[in-house]
Amino acid sequence: MRLKQRLLAIYQNLYTSYGPQGWWPTTAPGKTTPVYRPGATSRRLNQRERWEIMVGALLTQNTTWHNAELCLEALSASGSLDLRELHDLPLEQLSGLIRPARYFNQKAQRLHDLAGYVLDAYGGSIAALTGRPPAELRPELLALKGIGQETADAILLYAAQYPFFVIDAFTRRICHRLGLAAVSASYGELQDLFARALPADADLFNEYHALFVRHAVEHCRPKPQCDSCCLRKSCSYGRRNS
Repeated sequence: MRLKQRLLAIYQNLYTSYGPQGWWPTTAPGKTTPVYRPGATSRRLNQRERWEIMVGALLTQNTTWHNAELCLEALSASGSLDLRELHDLPLEQLSGLIRPARYFNQKAQRLHDLAGYVLDAYGGSIAALTGRPPAELRPELLALKGIGQETADAILLYAAQYPFFVIDAFTRRICHRLGLAAVSASYGELQDLFARALPADADLFNEYHALFVRHAVEHCRPKPQCDSCCLRKSCSYGRRNS
């Protein structure tokens, strides 16, 4: 089976099993809990939502989304999720609000610096930042301290809505077990796997990556649940271990 056909078949199996995931969840005005919007990946985001996604992308580094979500709720409840409010918040207070995220002192400094960068370089306009051509925006993000390839691509895909496939630990694990890539494959090699085989469609990449996350949490765990996996028939790892 050609790579494009196989990747689309994997996507269809995941979508049939789990349905639309509604990523990235964002918080409605006057609320404190991020809301998932299944089937709305093509919805145009406002500046507040784009900024919240950028904050979430930093908070979820080296921790679970659940912990990042607790931090976002705390920031929302305190009125500190706003770009300028977050930047002006004393670091000690910001650290206290994001304690569930792990490395909260480091992340507080990085959030403060990111907010400062947007204020200084773009006058606080998230639209101006995310409206930059992706070939310029990606290296710009990577030049900021604390933003690596995974975080930069999460911002590009979910906040700026550009077609960049996010390569995280879940994507690596599933691709290796499906025999799509060697365990030693680099970030760029894994990303190129999707970029060269699939249409450059941000909605597709959004949903596909979110489905990988869901599948890794529910079935393709470090100790996988192969017997009930929707991809078992096409998975070399699953066939060997079931």
